[in-house]
Amino acid sequence: MKKIMIASLKSLLLFTIICGVIYTAAVTAVGQVLFPTQANGSLIKEQKSDKTVITGSKLIGQPFKEAKYLHGRSEPASQLSPVSKEQQSRVEERVQKADTTEVPIDLVTASASGVDPEISIEAAMTQVERIAAVRNMKNTQVRAIIKQNITGLKIGPVDSQRVNVLGVNQLLDESE
Repeated sequence: MKKIMIASLKSLLLFTIICGVIYTAAVTAVGQVLFPTQANGSLIKEQKSDKTVITGSKLIGQPFKEAKYLHGRSEPASQLSPVSKEQQSRVEERVQKADTTEVPIDLVTASASGVDPEISIEAAMTQVERIAAVRNMKNTQVRAIIKQNITGLKIGPVDSQRVNVLGVNQLLDESE
């Protein structure tokens, strides 16, 4: 029995070192070398006076409520069923508040995770007139900024293109 206990403890110690230390260190090192920006959270940094300030992350959605900004998903998170009465009433309420009569679904439904950093191209384009009017810009200028922040691919019928909300809003602020 004593031999089995000692062998078990040795195995536990060995696998703890392999899986808990060596593997973790190797994955972290590979991530830092090959993908340093992503491994560190894809942070957005701005130089303000004499210091660098972190203003957000390209991977985590932030709420923008002012009319001069591109708006992302309507609320942080929701686990409601798509067919629930509460979800239907929330969507109807958001459609009534929208800038347009044809509202893309991602502007009136909540994110399951609450951290979606991107919206559909259609959702971004429906906000062009509002943003341009508030910022005294031309619609074409706002559209160009949105197009600069399109991510993803479109290959035949498969379209995964999205617009990064934070990226658009940063460029809008820079253009003022």
